[in-house]
Amino acid sequence: MIDLFMEVTDQLFWQGYTEQLSKDDPNRFSMELNDFLNNYNSYE
Repeated sequence: MIDLFMEVTDQLFWQGYTEQLSKDDPNRFSMELNDFLNNYNSYE
């Protein structure tokens, strides 16, 4: 699921955004990943 998050997020921003975010601001990365997962699961 993390691969899907990274693919979608990189498409929205720029290639490598999620990798950079995970290194520069791990808390924000986790928050955005959790938001993505919560939204994804709410549509299933």
